[in-house]
Amino acid sequence: MTQFNSISDLARSYQLRLSQTAIKSRLSAISQEATTGIKSDIPQALRGDLNRISQIENRLTTLKDYSNNLSEAQGVLSAMQTALGSIQSIVSETGTVLMSDAIVASPATLGVYLDKAPADLKTALNALNTSVGGRFVFSGSRTDQPAMVSYDDLLSDLTTAIGGATSVSGVIAAIDTFFDAPAGGGGFSDQAFTGNDQGNFSIAISPGRNVEPKITGNSTELRTVLKGLATMAYLAQNDTLDHETRREISRQAGRMMVEGEMQMTSARTVLGVQQEAAAKAQTTNEAEGSALALARNTLIAADPYEAATAMSELESNLETLYAVTARLSKLSLTDYL
Repeated sequence: MTQFNSISDLARSYQLRLSQTAIKSRLSAISQEATTGIKSDIPQALRGDLNRISQIENRLTTLKDYSNNLSEAQGVLSAMQTALGSIQSIVSETGTVLMSDAIVASPATLGVYLDKAPADLKTALNALNTSVGGRFVFSGSRTDQPAMVSYDDLLSDLTTAIGGATSVSGVIAAIDTFFDAPAGGGGFSDQAFTGNDQGNFSIAISPGRNVEPKITGNSTELRTVLKGLATMAYLAQNDTLDHETRREISRQAGRMMVEGEMQMTSARTVLGVQQEAAAKAQTTNEAEGSALALARNTLIAADPYEAATAMSELESNLETLYAVTARLSKLSLTDYL
């Protein structure tokens, strides 16, 4: 008889522990629902049909990836616009002035523009070596390295290309040959541009739509602008030419700048179109994401009122269980007799 009572007490204790564990587990789940607003057991809430919620979750993940890509694309496009804007501001002012006979006729006035020519070229080269998040934006597909060599290297290569030419036609012809030589021709494309214009990077911003900035440091419009800036920088460091020669070469440099500046306007317009496309894609993706998030919540959202009511009931049950357990633990044979 004593043995039977001992087993009965053990079973009762075990049953109480099971009840306590079950209540605590359920209370933890309900607390999670109240905190997160999401059902703790999604498969049960959806009666085992997870197809729809899986589709929604997968699409939301894809949209998040697009969102990250959009941030990157907008950063790249903005950096490119800023860089091109800084270059364009230089050549739009200087190019027109250098083409004016009245201004470049004076050695003193021409000297002002020659004095600032090295700084102008350095500014342009630095702008073309702009990077965003470790990606050099004017290097084509070779985004892990700068697009352009240093100022000193470019001037050294250009000076070598000009050689001993001293006439206007000779100097300009040598400069044209250096900057216009195709890849493999030993000119600007091989010696000054260190990127790769055979392929451009592409960023997916929405289904079937990518941002692909086509302009590189070796694009025609930029080579034309750099040709004009480098011509002035060359003249600035070469004072052996007479004023008439320097004046005429300066006028040619101004023409190059004006021509390149007009081409840059078209290139920046293309970038602007891509920026607009990225902004529209962001709006579309955000709208879709909001709709999917709402649909997701409809499927798996926990009712806050139900969660609060269930928590109250479970806390009451747990308190009752603790009271019963405490009462049973105090029972003794003496009290029974």
